[in-house]
Amino acid sequence: MWVNTKRNMKKTIQLMLVLAIVLLATSACKTKQKITEIPAGAKKTAVAPKPVLTPTPAVNPTPIVEEAKVTEPEVVRNENFSLVEGEKDALKLKYHVVVGSFTKQVNAQGLQKALITEGDKALIVINEKGMYRVLIASFNDYNQAHVKIKQISNRFTDAWVLVQK
Repeated sequence: MWVNTKRNMKKTIQLMLVLAIVLLATSACKTKQKITEIPAGAKKTAVAPKPVLTPTPAVNPTPIVEEAKVTEPEVVRNENFSLVEGEKDALKLKYHVVVGSFTKQVNAQGLQKALITEGDKALIVINEKGMYRVLIASFNDYNQAHVKIKQISNRFTDAWVLVQK
């Protein structure tokens, strides 16, 4: 009796596996794209290939950073803040590019150390609400801050401009 139950169990498992495979095979992903059928008597027309455009080099490709004009505004915030770590001279400038905001100073210090290792002069300031801001660059001209944000936009997508109140 035990042998028959064991055989029946084995057959049941095999049958379930076969059914699972059949279900998977019949429910395979099918395209939902509509296929347009061309009637047998219809004439096929050749489609002209799209022309390949090759870019022509510019005569004077050197951009002038000082003359860059802002077309779309970044986020600009006016806050009271004070220096935590870094050179005080940068705070004499009006526009500061912020690349990180943290509630914990140790997190701001981690980003600052990484930026300094890469050759940037990163500063940490703290605002009146206790937020630590990591500044990557400071300028007297807003357009220069805008250019800096464009340069770092691949890495720091949320960079913004901070102005001292």
